[in-house]
Amino acid sequence: MERLERKEREFNMRRAYILAQAEKIFSVKSYHNVTMAEIASASGFSTGSLYQFFEGKENLYTSMITEKLDLMYTEIREATERTENVTEKIEMLVDSQLQFMEKNADFCRSLFKGENAALTEAMTALRKKLIEDYLNYVRFIENLLKEGIEKGVLRNMPAHDMAQSLVYLIRAVSMEWILLSRNESPSAKKGFVLDIFFHGVKNHGR
Repeated sequence: MERLERKEREFNMRRAYILAQAEKIFSVKSYHNVTMAEIASASGFSTGSLYQFFEGKENLYTSMITEKLDLMYTEIREATERTENVTEKIEMLVDSQLQFMEKNADFCRSLFKGENAALTEAMTALRKKLIEDYLNYVRFIENLLKEGIEKGVLRNMPAHDMAQSLVYLIRAVSMEWILLSRNESPSAKKGFVLDIFFHGVKNHGR
């Protein structure tokens, strides 16, 4: 039993290492220009060995995307569960997502580059899942905002539109750093994102 568990741990560690190397490659090259041989070389495996872990490039790529995004959504939800205060929940949500993007820059670049991948059956299924996960995430934020509205903490505005605005604001401040390698990290923009979201850009003293 212990031997089987050790083998499973080793398998999972090797699989995770392969995905990490793949992230680096997909972050600088488009999906179509990456080969399994290239990923194998970067991972220190033979090309044939990769097929012990993944059925092929599509399976490897979709696994890389879905597993990492699942991790991001889990981390964000867990962060918001650390407090009962609605404002703090929103702050933790923003902080958690920005930190994730900062720690996983290669993954984020590979995700953006893969948006133009061919619509094969596997890629179509991936995009369908990404859309479903995104809509679930927006609904999750929407529910947080509705709670804030009900408690009088937030203005009575359409919660869905507010949720989408927050998502796009987070993405906007991250994109420049991720794609253009700007010096200021996404997490350094946390205060700006929260200030714009909570207070807007109008000078309320005038």
